[in-house]
Amino acid sequence: MTNNEQLERLLMHLGEMKSLTEEICEKEIYPVSFFSRAFDLTNQMQDDLHRMEIAQIALFERQMKEHQAQILSVSRTDKQPEAYDPVPPPTPEPADEKNAMPPPYGNATRFPIPPPPVRESLLQPTRKPTIGKSENSLNERIEKKNLSDLRKAFTLNDRFHYCRELFGGDENVMNRTIAELNEKDSYNASVAYLKERFNWNFEDEIVAGFVFLLEKRFA
Repeated sequence: MTNNEQLERLLMHLGEMKSLTEEICEKEIYPVSFFSRAFDLTNQMQDDLHRMEIAQIALFERQMKEHQAQILSVSRTDKQPEAYDPVPPPTPEPADEKNAMPPPYGNATRFPIPPPPVRESLLQPTRKPTIGKSENSLNERIEKKNLSDLRKAFTLNDRFHYCRELFGGDENVMNRTIAELNEKDSYNASVAYLKERFNWNFEDEIVAGFVFLLEKRFA
Protein backbone atom coordinates (compact mmCIF):
# COMPACT_ATOMS: atom_id res chain seq x y z
CA MET A 1 0.00 0.00 0.00
CA THR A 2 1.45 3.36 -1.05
CA ASN A 3 1.73 6.40 1.19
CA ASN A 4 -1.19 8.14 -0.55
CA GLU A 5 -3.39 5.08 -0.08
CA GLN A 6 -2.50 4.92 3.62
CA LEU A 7 -3.31 8.61 4.06
CA GLU A 8 -6.63 8.22 2.24
CA ARG A 9 -7.51 5.26 4.48
CA LEU A 10 -6.68 7.29 7.59
CA LEU A 11 -8.76 10.26 6.34
CA MET A 12 -11.67 7.92 5.66
CA HIS A 13 -11.59 6.62 9.25
CA LEU A 14 -11.34 10.15 10.61
CA GLY A 15 -14.31 11.18 8.50
CA GLU A 16 -16.39 8.30 9.79
CA MET A 17 -15.43 9.14 13.37
CA LYS A 18 -16.51 12.73 12.77
CA SER A 19 -19.87 11.60 11.37
CA LEU A 20 -20.49 9.30 14.34
CA THR A 21 -19.74 12.12 16.77
CA GLU A 22 -22.01 14.58 14.97
CA GLU A 23 -24.91 12.10 15.10
CA ILE A 24 -24.91 11.96 18.91
CA CYS A 25 -24.31 15.67 19.59
CA GLU A 26 -28.01 16.34 20.24
CA LYS A 27 -28.65 13.12 22.17
CA GLU A 28 -28.56 12.83 25.92
CA ILE A 29 -28.02 9.04 25.97
CA TYR A 30 -25.48 7.66 23.53
CA PRO A 31 -26.20 4.31 21.85
CA VAL A 32 -23.96 1.32 22.57
CA SER A 33 -23.23 0.99 18.86
CA PHE A 34 -21.46 4.36 18.94
CA PHE A 35 -18.87 3.16 21.45
CA SER A 36 -18.38 -0.17 19.70
CA ARG A 37 -17.79 1.44 16.30
CA ALA A 38 -15.67 4.23 17.81
CA PHE A 39 -13.38 1.66 19.49
CA ASP A 40 -13.04 -0.24 16.21
CA LEU A 41 -12.16 2.93 14.29
CA THR A 42 -9.65 3.93 16.97
CA ASN A 43 -7.89 0.58 16.74
CA GLN A 44 -7.85 0.72 12.94
CA MET A 45 -6.38 4.24 12.96
CA GLN A 46 -3.69 3.14 15.44
CA ASP A 47 -2.80 0.21 13.19
CA ASP A 48 -2.67 2.52 10.15
CA LEU A 49 -0.41 4.99 11.96
CA HIS A 50 1.85 2.17 13.13
CA ARG A 51 2.25 0.82 9.59
CA MET A 52 2.94 4.33 8.26
CA GLU A 53 5.56 4.86 10.96
CA ILE A 54 7.34 1.59 10.11
CA ALA A 55 7.30 2.44 6.38
CA GLN A 56 8.76 5.90 7.05
CA ILE A 57 11.54 4.48 9.26
CA ALA A 58 12.47 1.95 6.55
CA LEU A 59 12.49 4.72 3.92
CA PHE A 60 14.69 6.92 6.10
CA GLU A 61 17.19 4.09 6.74
CA ARG A 62 17.36 3.30 3.02
CA GLN A 63 18.05 6.95 2.14
CA MET A 64 20.74 7.17 4.83
CA LYS A 65 22.51 4.08 3.46
CA GLU A 66 22.40 5.49 -0.07
CA HIS A 67 23.78 8.81 1.17
CA GLN A 68 26.61 7.08 3.07
CA ALA A 69 27.47 5.00 -0.02
CA GLN A 70 27.71 8.19 -2.11
CA ILE A 71 30.02 9.81 0.45
CA LEU A 72 32.29 6.75 0.52
CA SER A 73 32.49 6.60 -3.28
CA VAL A 74 33.44 10.30 -3.49
CA SER A 75 36.08 10.02 -0.75
CA ARG A 76 37.70 7.02 -2.47
CA THR A 77 38.02 8.82 -5.82
CA ASP A 78 39.52 11.89 -4.12
CA LYS A 79 42.35 9.91 -2.51
CA GLN A 80 45.33 9.65 -4.91
CA PRO A 81 48.49 7.71 -4.11
CA GLU A 82 51.40 10.04 -3.30
CA ALA A 83 54.44 9.59 -5.55
CA TYR A 84 57.77 9.63 -3.73
CA ASP A 85 61.31 8.56 -4.36
CA PRO A 86 62.57 6.23 -1.71
CA VAL A 87 65.84 7.40 -0.18
CA PRO A 88 68.32 4.56 0.19
CA PRO A 89 69.78 4.11 3.66
CA PRO A 90 73.31 5.48 4.16
CA THR A 91 76.17 3.05 3.61
CA PRO A 92 78.04 2.44 6.87
CA GLU A 93 81.71 3.40 6.81
CA PRO A 94 84.24 0.65 7.49
CA ALA A 95 85.44 0.61 11.04
CA ASP A 96 89.02 1.60 11.71
CA GLU A 97 90.37 -1.14 13.90
CA LYS A 98 93.37 0.93 14.96
CA ASN A 99 91.30 3.90 16.16
CA ALA A 100 88.45 1.85 17.58
CA MET A 101 87.87 2.48 21.28
CA PRO A 102 87.93 -0.61 23.49
CA PRO A 103 84.88 -1.33 25.65
CA PRO A 104 85.06 0.32 29.07
CA TYR A 105 85.06 -3.01 30.88
CA GLY A 106 86.90 -5.21 28.48
CA ASN A 107 84.81 -7.76 26.66
CA ALA A 108 81.17 -6.53 26.73
CA THR A 109 79.76 -10.05 26.54
CA ARG A 110 81.11 -10.77 30.01
CA PHE A 111 79.04 -7.99 31.59
CA PRO A 112 75.54 -8.08 30.05
CA ILE A 113 73.27 -5.17 30.90
CA PRO A 114 70.35 -6.41 33.03
CA PRO A 115 66.82 -5.70 31.73
CA PRO A 116 64.81 -2.95 33.49
CA PRO A 117 62.60 -4.12 36.37
CA VAL A 118 58.95 -4.76 35.59
CA ARG A 119 56.49 -2.74 37.63
CA GLU A 120 54.00 -4.78 39.68
CA SER A 121 51.11 -2.68 38.43
CA LEU A 122 51.77 -3.88 34.88
CA LEU A 123 51.49 -7.53 35.94
CA GLN A 124 48.09 -7.14 37.58
CA PRO A 125 45.02 -7.80 35.38
CA THR A 126 42.99 -4.79 34.37
CA ARG A 127 39.65 -4.58 36.09
CA LYS A 128 36.67 -4.45 33.79
CA PRO A 129 34.15 -1.68 34.48
CA THR A 130 30.80 -2.77 35.86
CA ILE A 131 28.77 0.11 34.49
CA GLY A 132 26.48 -2.12 32.41
CA LYS A 133 25.47 -4.24 35.41
CA SER A 134 24.54 -1.18 37.51
CA GLU A 135 22.57 0.29 34.63
CA ASN A 136 20.63 -2.98 34.19
CA SER A 137 19.79 -3.14 37.88
CA LEU A 138 18.66 0.50 37.82
CA ASN A 139 16.36 -0.18 34.86
CA GLU A 140 14.91 -3.21 36.64
CA ARG A 141 14.20 -1.14 39.77
CA ILE A 142 12.50 1.57 37.71
CA GLU A 143 10.34 -0.97 35.82
CA LYS A 144 9.35 -2.71 39.04
CA LYS A 145 8.45 0.64 40.61
CA ASN A 146 6.21 1.49 37.64
CA LEU A 147 4.45 -1.89 37.87
CA SER A 148 3.66 -1.33 41.55
CA ASP A 149 0.73 0.70 40.26
CA LEU A 150 -1.08 -1.60 37.85
CA ARG A 151 -2.66 1.37 36.05
CA LYS A 152 0.75 2.33 34.63
CA ALA A 153 1.15 -1.12 33.03
CA PHE A 154 -1.65 -0.46 30.52
CA THR A 155 -1.21 1.48 27.31
CA LEU A 156 -4.10 3.48 25.89
CA ASN A 157 -4.77 0.72 23.38
CA ASP A 158 -4.72 -1.88 26.18
CA ARG A 159 -7.32 0.06 28.15
CA PHE A 160 -9.69 0.24 25.16
CA HIS A 161 -9.13 -3.44 24.36
CA TYR A 162 -9.57 -4.90 27.85
CA CYS A 163 -12.42 -2.55 28.73
CA ARG A 164 -14.41 -3.73 25.72
CA GLU A 165 -13.53 -7.43 25.83
CA LEU A 166 -13.41 -8.14 29.58
CA PHE A 167 -15.50 -5.46 31.28
CA GLY A 168 -18.33 -5.04 28.76
CA GLY A 169 -17.23 -1.52 27.85
CA ASP A 170 -17.79 -0.26 31.42
CA GLU A 171 -14.71 1.79 32.27
CA ASN A 172 -15.85 2.38 35.87
CA VAL A 173 -15.90 -1.36 36.55
CA MET A 174 -12.44 -1.71 35.06
CA ASN A 175 -11.05 1.16 37.16
CA ARG A 176 -12.52 -0.27 40.37
CA THR A 177 -11.09 -3.70 39.55
CA ILE A 178 -7.61 -2.29 38.94
CA ALA A 179 -7.82 -0.29 42.20
CA GLU A 180 -8.71 -3.49 44.08
CA LEU A 181 -5.84 -5.39 42.42
CA ASN A 182 -3.41 -2.66 43.48
CA GLU A 183 -4.28 -3.50 47.10
CA LYS A 184 -3.38 -7.19 46.69
CA ASP A 185 0.02 -8.21 48.05
CA SER A 186 0.60 -11.34 45.91
CA TYR A 187 -0.04 -12.79 42.48
CA ASN A 188 -2.15 -15.67 43.85
CA ALA A 189 -4.37 -13.28 45.79
CA SER A 190 -4.91 -11.18 42.66
CA VAL A 191 -5.90 -14.18 40.53
CA ALA A 192 -8.19 -15.49 43.27
CA TYR A 193 -9.93 -12.10 43.39
CA LEU A 194 -10.52 -12.14 39.62
CA LYS A 195 -11.88 -15.70 39.69
CA GLU A 196 -14.24 -14.79 42.52
CA ARG A 197 -15.42 -11.56 40.90
CA PHE A 198 -15.67 -12.49 37.20
CA ASN A 199 -16.72 -15.57 35.27
CA TRP A 200 -13.78 -15.45 32.86
CA ASN A 201 -12.21 -18.24 30.85
CA PHE A 202 -8.63 -18.00 32.12
CA GLU A 203 -7.38 -20.06 29.19
CA ASP A 204 -8.61 -17.38 26.76
CA GLU A 205 -5.87 -15.34 25.07
CA ILE A 206 -7.30 -11.96 26.12
CA VAL A 207 -7.67 -13.02 29.78
CA ALA A 208 -4.17 -14.51 29.71
CA GLY A 209 -2.78 -11.19 28.50
CA PHE A 210 -4.47 -9.34 31.38
CA VAL A 211 -3.21 -11.88 33.93
CA PHE A 212 0.31 -11.66 32.47
CA LEU A 213 0.49 -8.01 33.57
CA LEU A 214 -0.33 -9.14 37.11
CA GLU A 215 2.44 -11.73 36.94
CA LYS A 216 4.98 -9.07 35.84
CA ARG A 217 3.89 -6.86 38.73
CA PHE A 218 4.89 -9.48 41.31
CA ALA A 219 7.92 -10.87 39.40
